[in-house]
Amino acid sequence: MTVEQLLSRAEALESKIHKADDMDRYELHQQLHRTLINIEQSGGRVPARLRRLDLDLLDQEIEDSFDNMPV
Repeated sequence: MTVEQLLSRAEALESKIHKADDMDRYELHQQLHRTLINIEQSGGRVPARLRRLDLDLLDQEIEDSFDNMPV
């Protein structure tokens, strides 16, 4: 895939993530993260909003994992 195709895929995933429920959001985030890595490896630049979305979703997943820990 070209960088332009990868960026289009990332933007489509961004739209789906904003509409998804929690269960689907995790899988979509994994796809987004892999797509962003592929953009960088192909020599492209990841837009700041997509990088921020990736980091926000990662933070949310980490925080959610603590919610399930016994006290």
